[in-house]
Amino acid sequence: MTTHTAMPNHKVHEGRNIKRFREMLGIKQDALAFDLNMSQQAVSLLEQKETIDTPLLQKYLPY
Repeated sequence: MTTHTAMPNHKVHEGRNIKRFREMLGIKQDALAFDLNMSQQAVSLLEQKETIDTPLLQKYLPY
């Protein structure tokens, strides 16, 4: 019998998740940047961050 245990030190890479969602939707960085009124370079940097500050998320996400 195999049991799965949660990894307590596992951190979610928030920027990588943004990149995954963007790619699943077939959106390029420059198109996302345009929609969010930021530069493509800013989107690239955002996707590289392990954690994204809550105020920044609240600024760009409607929920």
